Amino acid sequence: MKKYGIQKAYSIWFAVPALILFSVFFIVPNLASFVLGFTDWSLFNFYDIRFNGLDNFVRLFTEKHFIRTVLNTFYFAIVTVILKNVLGFVLALIAYKPGKFNNYLRVLIFFTITISSMVVAIIFLAIYNPTNGIINETLRFLNLDSLTQDWLFNAKYSMLSICAMEVWQWTGFNFVIFIAGLQAIPHEYYEAASIDGAGRWQRLIHITVPLMVQSINVTFIFSVISGLKVFTQVYATTNGGPAGATQVLSTYLYNSFGQGYLGYSSAVGLFITIMIMSLTLGVLRVLRKHEVEL
Repeated sequence: MKKYGIQKAYSIWFAVPALILFSVFFIVPNLASFVLGFTDWSLFNFYDIRFNGLDNFVRLFTEKHFIRTVLNTFYFAIVTVILKNVLGFVLALIAYKPGKFNNYLRVLIFFTITISSMVVAIIFLAIYNPTNGIINETLRFLNLDSLTQDWLFNAKYSMLSICAMEVWQWTGFNFVIFIAGLQAIPHEYYEAASIDGAGRWQRLIHITVPLMVQSINVTFIFSVISGLKVFTQVYATTNGGPAGATQVLSTYLYNSFGQGYLGYSSAVGLFITIMIMSLTLGVLRVLRKHEVEL
C-alpha cells in the first residue's frame, strides 16, 4: 500500500506543471473574462475599472458589424464542417484497405495536418495571387481569362477561398479518424450482407454508415469547434477584409482588444465561449442518440 501511495504521488507531481500552465493560460483568463466582460475597462481608463452591467453585451447585439461577423463565422463553420467530413469520409473509403498505394495515399492526405496554419496561409496567398497565382495562371493557360479573380479580396469569393484553406489543411484529421472507424467494423458483417445479396451501395448505407456514426460524431464536434473559433486563416490572409466580408468572431475580438477596449473584448470572448459550449453540447446530445454499439 505504501509503494502504491508513493507511485500515485509521483504521477500527480508529474501532472503539476501541465496543470499550472493550463490554469495560467486557460482557466484564469476565462474566469477573468466572466468578470471583466461586465466592466468598462480599457487602456484609456486602465486604473479606473467600473462595473457597467450588460452595456457591453447590448453594444454587441446592436452593432451591425458584429451581427455580420457572427453570420460570417457560422458560414465558415457550416461550409468547412460539411466539406471536411464528406471529403474525409470519401477518402477514407478509398484508402482504408491495406496496400502499398493506400499507405502512400494516407501519408499524403495526413501530411497537410503537420503544416503550421500560418505557413498554409502563406502558401495560399501565393496560390490566390491575382497576378501570378497558380489558379489564375491556370485559367489564363486554358484561355479562361474571364474567370480570373482576386480570390481573397473579392467579397464574393473571399470567404469561400478561406474555407478552401481550412478544408485542404484539416480534412486529413477527419480522414484518420474515419480510417480507424472503418477498420474497427468486423468484416463478417459485410460477408453476411453479401451472402444475403446486398450490393456495395446497400452495404455502405446499412452497415458502414450506421457503424461509423460514433466516428462521425467525433469529427463533427471537432470540426464545429475549429470552425467557430477560426482565427489564423483569416488574420494571415485578409484580416477580415474586404470591408468586413471575412471578419469572424476571433478576429473581431482581436481587433477590439488591439484598440484598447479590454472590457468589451472580454465580453466578446465570453460570448464566443458560451456559444461554442452551447452549440457543441447541443450537437453532441443530438448525435449521441444515433450512435450504434459494435
